[in-house]
Amino acid sequence: MMTVPGASEAAIDADAFAPLAGVRIVDFSTNMAGPYATMILAQLGAEVVKVESPAGDDARAWPPEVDGAGVVHRHMNAGKRGVVLDLATSAGRAAALAIAARSDVLLQSMRPGVAERIGIGEAAVRAVNPDILYYALSAFGAGPVGRDLPGYDPLVQAFAGIMRMNGHDDAPPVRCAPSVIDLGTGQWIAMGVLAAMLAKQRGQTVRTMETALVDTAFSLVAYQATTARMTGKRPKRSGSGNPIAAPYEVYAARDGDVMIAAPNQRLWERVACVLGLEALITDTRFLTVADRSRNNDALTAAIAAALAGADVAVWVERLHAAGVPVTPVAGLEEAVLAEATAERATFADLDGIPHVRLPWIADGKPVPWARRAPHLGEHTAEVLRECGVDPAVAVVPAFEVAR
Repeated sequence: MMTVPGASEAAIDADAFAPLAGVRIVDFSTNMAGPYATMILAQLGAEVVKVESPAGDDARAWPPEVDGAGVVHRHMNAGKRGVVLDLATSAGRAAALAIAARSDVLLQSMRPGVAERIGIGEAAVRAVNPDILYYALSAFGAGPVGRDLPGYDPLVQAFAGIMRMNGHDDAPPVRCAPSVIDLGTGQWIAMGVLAAMLAKQRGQTVRTMETALVDTAFSLVAYQATTARMTGKRPKRSGSGNPIAAPYEVYAARDGDVMIAAPNQRLWERVACVLGLEALITDTRFLTVADRSRNNDALTAAIAAALAGADVAVWVERLHAAGVPVTPVAGLEEAVLAEATAERATFADLDGIPHVRLPWIADGKPVPWARRAPHLGEHTAEVLRECGVDPAVAVVPAFEVAR
């Protein structure tokens, strides 16, 4: 079983996987999508300076909180240094530009037009740093239609048709519980920055990049969106299943639920044999995967009747022995304690909290956390001095910061 190296700030592995070492990113994004992107890049070795207002990122207050800071914030901002600036003041804007002048990448998630209005738009930033990669994150882009549309994850899920694809026909629209739009957008931004850095190494300069939450939403439903565009029809809701395969969903056993994935003929015949439903193999309703998908209600009823005769553990054992992909349907509180989760060293301690590590194993070892998320304004004086700015001038009055 692999072990995760200690993740305290005092014990950073000198041989850590850090391909972005030497790259500085100044991060003006808030909430989740942008911070997730720069957290990923920090874990790859980039120096990320997170700039917050005196009130702090909204995510600091999202429950549950540990020692006054939300777990979401602690995760999304691990590995960064924290600076507080009041961008409503000329001194704050000057300090922001001083940091940008010494950075390779700037990320901002303000509504289109706001960054320009407060003095950190692309033109102002490029005036002090012509070579910077200026990355804008928005909800629906900066066009005349999208610029004023609101941009929270569930709103974009609703807009893009995702909510009406989820759940069952007799239920209201359902949101994907994880923040898939925000997290997916963060991953796209991180990949965009990596691609721009690689392009720069190869002599191709990329000056600006843009990603919108709605771009991510449609990327997640790409083939369904193409079908809807061509046919004008809404995708059929299929609960836990998939409209292109059956049996391929959650079924109820005697004491709980089990997920069975048998999307091809070979696997379906194995399921039928294990459940005592051999007669269905030659039933004209279920001869092919297309037949089974069209007649899934009848198929589900037959499978559910068979599964009701034994407990989940019994069926999982029998189906697994037959080579059928199957798993109990776990609660998250069970999944985090599973043997497979422990084997993957999924959790790494950071500042006394078990955080889910990022999905990389480099040379046989998980990539360790670089540092905990910063306290509000923790590194303000340190970063400003590095950038030639007097903290006493740039920091908002009455805001206490380590000198």
